[in-house]
Amino acid sequence: MIGVLGFASIAVWFALSLWIAWRAARLVKQAWRKALVILAVAPLLFVAPVTDELIGKYQYERYCKEAEEVKIYGTIPVGEEFYTADGKWKMTNMSRRLEERNRLADIRKSLIRWDDGTGFGTEVSAAIPIQYWETRIYEVKTGRPLAGFRIYGSRGGWLSRMFLERAALMPAQCFPRLLRDGRIEQVLLPYSKNAGGEK
Repeated sequence: MIGVLGFASIAVWFALSLWIAWRAARLVKQAWRKALVILAVAPLLFVAPVTDELIGKYQYERYCKEAEEVKIYGTIPVGEEFYTADGKWKMTNMSRRLEERNRLADIRKSLIRWDDGTGFGTEVSAAIPIQYWETRIYEVKTGRPLAGFRIYGSRGGWLSRMFLERAALMPAQCFPRLLRDGRIEQVLLPYSKNAGGEK
C-alpha cells in the first residue's frame, strides 16, 4: 500500500513539475526558448524536494567509509576459556547451552568494558542531519584502551524525516565491518595456547 501511495505521489509531483514549467514557459515568446524553459525547469522542480537527500547521501557515504576503521590499541590474549583446543571462537557457537554462553559472557565482561559515551550523537556538517557516536573498548583490569570506532547515523533529508521517519536513499546506520560481522571481541581477545585456560 505504501509503495502504491509513494508511486502515486511521485507521479503527481512529476505532473505538477511539468505544469509549473509549462506555465513559466508561457512568459517567453520564442518557441525554442519555451522548450528550453520546460526542459530546464521541470527536472529542477522534480528533484528539488530530494536535493538535500541526494547531496546528503554522497556526504553520508564518505562518513560511512570512515566508519569502517576500527583503531586497535591493544589485545588481551586468552586461552581455552574462549576458544576450542583447535582455536575456534566459542562465543558464536549458538549450539552451546545457555548456561555456558552466560558463563562466557560473564568472563568476557570481567576482561573488557564497552563505553558508548552518552546517548546523544555528535552532529557533523552536512546537507542532512548526520550524527556519530564514539565507542571505546577498555581492558577492565588496567583501564587501558583496546579499541575505538565511530558509528554514523542519519534519518535522511527533510522529505524522508517528514514522511518515512528514516532515510530513503541510504542505510540508517553505518559501522565497522568487524562489528557487523560480530568479530571485534575475537580480535581483541586473540587465542594464545599459553594464556588463560578453561575456567
